[in-house]
Amino acid sequence: MTAIITPLLTHFRSGTYDRTRERAFHLSVLLGEGVCAWVVHATGNGELVAMAWSAGDLALKDNHLPEHPVSVSYVALPEWSTLVPDAALVPGTEAQHLSLVHGNAPKGQIRTEPVRLLGATCIYSRSAQAEKTLLELFANARPLPLRSILVRGVLSRSSSKPSVLLHKGADRTEIAIAYQNHLLLCNSFPVHTSADLLYFTLLAVERTGHSPADIDLFYGGTHLNANDRELLAKYFKHLDGAVLDPFPDSNAEQDPADRWLAALEQFACVS
Repeated sequence: MTAIITPLLTHFRSGTYDRTRERAFHLSVLLGEGVCAWVVHATGNGELVAMAWSAGDLALKDNHLPEHPVSVSYVALPEWSTLVPDAALVPGTEAQHLSLVHGNAPKGQIRTEPVRLLGATCIYSRSAQAEKTLLELFANARPLPLRSILVRGVLSRSSSKPSVLLHKGADRTEIAIAYQNHLLLCNSFPVHTSADLLYFTLLAVERTGHSPADIDLFYGGTHLNANDRELLAKYFKHLDGAVLDPFPDSNAEQDPADRWLAALEQFACVS
């Protein structure tokens, strides 16, 4: 395993990674309001073989990106999204659904993504500018909504105990709650401070009839910080980062891997 850490860019790759191999890798990218990350999985066995993150979009200029990935997916933030049951979705009404939830006209192109686990569709839009740099590199990259990733993630963690999965962005936090593979809540909340994050997490838990003592909390997000983690730990008895460090043997100081939840969990949604 090789680690490269600079003030602007952090990069890890395994000894088996060869960026020139053709059609061997899936590339997952996160464009996250002032930060960027990418993750490479081997399509044959699902192994995570390389990862990088940076301020701005510097990571997209890293010369260790795979040259010819078999597929590319990405999440771009900020995102405006909602879930609509398939039976209630009339073609042509997607913008209306977004406006009802977010209170204003959708920004950017409106897209849909089926969420088959729920029999629903995720309607979402995002700023075209956030996607521009990536699409210049990989024109066929597949967009994924963050909300779909969180739904799959919280359902997979909730088989035996109610679970919360949250993703904190620059000024909004997505919170999903599920129990025994049933989605109970998936909402977006305005969050600017650690106190905001705690308040809306407690509110979401209360709305589903649970308490901080009887629920597992998994946290992550591009803008999650140490103060957020410390404050949540004062109220929730069972909590942890949403993802483990994929390179624990690096012996290098680095950002917690949970910051890059939206990049690390894309492969599970497309494989």
